[in-house]
Amino acid sequence: MQKFIKVLCSVLLVSLSACHSKKVKQASLINTTKENKDFFPVTDFLLGQLNEIDSLSVTPLKITISEGKRDSVWLTKKDIRVFALPFLQPVIDSISMKNYFTEVSFLDQTINAITLTYDPKIKIPDSIKLSHWDIYINPQQSKVQKIYLVKEENIIGGTKTTQLTWKVNAWCSIRTITEQPNSEPRIKEEIMKWDLDD
Repeated sequence: MQKFIKVLCSVLLVSLSACHSKKVKQASLINTTKENKDFFPVTDFLLGQLNEIDSLSVTPLKITISEGKRDSVWLTKKDIRVFALPFLQPVIDSISMKNYFTEVSFLDQTINAITLTYDPKIKIPDSIKLSHWDIYINPQQSKVQKIYLVKEENIIGGTKTTQLTWKVNAWCSIRTITEQPNSEPRIKEEIMKWDLDD
């Protein structure tokens, strides 16, 4: 967590100093391509979120949307961990991903968030499947708001893209897009909500 605080402070410092320039006032995006030594520990953060969900008295709701149909079911504690598994594999931290991905940070004024963006710097092994991720941080509160992950894999005759979104303290979703030649993409979205007011 100390590493994350150092990374966040350096990002905020760069962003705040950039805010005084005239160019920043005109631009909606401020790029600071400074590469940090440590990546944000996504997996540890999400495990912390799961521990918080375990301590809540509310039962999470799972909503499934597929082929124009919508269904919902209440989840058990065991179901929560099973649902969250795609968010936890592979492990995202400096040790596991530093050799494969680079980080770029910028202040996106259109959504009022500091964004940490991670993209491959070399060919990624097929076993990782992770192709991109973003961390959105509230610049006023210095708190993570959202995490967005993209996984891509080849399947028999086509491709499967999985978009994982985690809205901190509220909900998470798994959106799967399966594409086959000469066919319309099949889209399935599963949402787990533990803040039912969000």
